[in-house]
Amino acid sequence: MKREDLRAIEGLTEEQINEIMRLHGQDAATYQATVQGLQAQLATAQQGLAAFEGVDVNDLRSQITNLTNQLNTQAAEYAFNNVLRSAAREAGALDEADVIQLLPDRATLRESKNQAEDVKQAFADLKSRKPYLFQQGSPAPQDGGSEPQPGNEPQGNPIIVPKPRSQGGSAQPTLQEFLQMTGAERMALRTRNPALFQQLSTLVRAARH
Repeated sequence: MKREDLRAIEGLTEEQINEIMRLHGQDAATYQATVQGLQAQLATAQQGLAAFEGVDVNDLRSQITNLTNQLNTQAAEYAFNNVLRSAAREAGALDEADVIQLLPDRATLRESKNQAEDVKQAFADLKSRKPYLFQQGSPAPQDGGSEPQPGNEPQGNPIIVPKPRSQGGSAQPTLQEFLQMTGAERMALRTRNPALFQQLSTLVRAARH
């Protein structure tokens, strides 16, 4: 818009022409500012989009979902293992890892809505079937305690502890002897020499793998 064009319009004074030109200038400045703002927003959006160029958004969502599921599964497995260890200890297991491996239907127990009670019952059933895997009754006296007097031995199968290999030492069975020991004999060894019992148990578990 030019002043000459406005002067050609009959009836417009110079003051009116000046006012029209002023308003026209304001509109143009506003328009230019708006355009510049939109251009800046467009540039920002294009830069953000460029960061995802070549990325499959659906695949990314799938990966996030899978990772979340894996984390939830690991958390549930960790909690379940804690329940198993606690129940095995409460049941008096001689070796927690061994009795947990022998526990049937662990997958069912993992999904149980009443997990703690069902696991406890499962260990009670295992203990009734394989009592030699668990402590029975009161623990045997520690080294240095009084030995059973002749004629006062408990009824039933006697507890046999391998003879010591050296004079004055405690029983030191070999791994082969340990494998041949009954559950009651292992329990006695565990009471008399916990460190040796743990060492031999670890060797047995390692040999199974």
